[in-house]
Amino acid sequence: MMPTATPADGSRAGAGSCAVLVVDDDRDIRETLQEILETEGYEVQTARNGADGLERARAVRPSLILLDLFMPVMDGAEFRHRQIEDRQLADIPVVIVSAAAGLEERIAALGVAGHLEKPLDIEHLFDVVGRYCR
Repeated sequence: MMPTATPADGSRAGAGSCAVLVVDDDRDIRETLQEILETEGYEVQTARNGADGLERARAVRPSLILLDLFMPVMDGAEFRHRQIEDRQLADIPVVIVSAAAGLEERIAALGVAGHLEKPLDIEHLFDVVGRYCR
């Protein structure tokens, strides 16, 4: 598993000050992540593919994006490339959320902040999300 980075200032703000965007084509995963994170006080937006995710990211300017790699319309890799090219979105940290094995090189090439494996460990999810909420 890739290490996750901590914001440069090392801060961890309260959940209420953080918007998280979940981009995943699996409705059950989107809804579950939304429910879990909202229960902890996070503001959560969801998108069903990369194209929808880019629109939502521009509208919401989340503190963190949780991104699946394998989706129809626009996959996670294409989302990430377009995000980096967009000056409004380039600085938003992305954590890949994927069940696929053997993706370490592909994920590293995307320059993301980290990787969470499905099925998710809830405590690890909270730890990672908490690192980017300010």
